[in-house]
Amino acid sequence: MQTQLIDILGGQQVFKQNVDSFLSLIEITQKGFPMSVAQRVQKKLSLSNKQFSQMLNLSESTFQRRIKSKSPLSTAESEKVVDLSRIIAKGIDVFESEEDLKTWLNSPALALGNKKPLDILSSSIGREEVLSVLFRIEHGIYS
Repeated sequence: MQTQLIDILGGQQVFKQNVDSFLSLIEITQKGFPMSVAQRVQKKLSLSNKQFSQMLNLSESTFQRRIKSKSPLSTAESEKVVDLSRIIAKGIDVFESEEDLKTWLNSPALALGNKKPLDILSSSIGREEVLSVLFRIEHGIYS
């Protein structure tokens, strides 16, 4: 999953350095990802600027300003992008297609109290729970 995660984030070309372990990913995360990484993950999830900025706990205007100025993400924002990328990677593993993952993310899930997974991704607890449900689905545990 590590290679898939790094590919989702944009790979070594985006980070302009070798990303061969989680330790190097931690280092890059602490420096703050380029805005292009956030936009790449946003596109993979098919989210509007408003939806994605909410997941990063930013106002939409701040997010748009950051895109224009190409400001890097903060460490906390970069970590949220890593979490979202993990969910994408696991979801593609489980559902075997990005489209099926997007359908699941936008559908009420019994295991999440009939909330859409997408609706709880703005909190760390929500991201953890969505990832947990994906692992349960992968292992055939009723979710």
